[in-house]
Amino acid sequence: MVVDWYDFAKDIVHREADRVVTRHRLDAEAPYFRDHFPGRPVLPGVLATEALLQAGRVLLSGQFAGGERWVLGSARAIRFSRFLEPGQWMVCDVKLLEASADQARIAAICGVSEGAQIALEAVGDLPQVASGRLVLRPARLGGWAPVAQAP
Repeated sequence: MVVDWYDFAKDIVHREADRVVTRHRLDAEAPYFRDHFPGRPVLPGVLATEALLQAGRVLLSGQFAGGERWVLGSARAIRFSRFLEPGQWMVCDVKLLEASADQARIAAICGVSEGAQIALEAVGDLPQVASGRLVLRPARLGGWAPVAQAP
């Protein structure tokens, strides 16, 4: 069995047109815990932000033609308030603020739960790990060419 340690949004707890809640159990064997930090493993903040981005992609999937692959355009007002540790459940709650075929703005909150059972009405009461606003844009790979190296 292959384990994808970096797929943080595959377990969808709730989905509406303008909101998605996902959860992911943080496994102590995940490679990002090995050196961050020795003696007190915690999830790197950039991976909490990645989890919010992935939940945003779930929210936007199928909403716009050609927009299946959304990338991070910008992150604003990202705040970290506590650590995520192995064995905990990371819960991402993302809400669509506005969207077009060119970009989407979402409000994102990452919370922590000690158990797998997450009542939707209690998601807002979970201890907050990170929060902020993300702008996602469709990936545009057509016409891309590497920059020529100077001789």
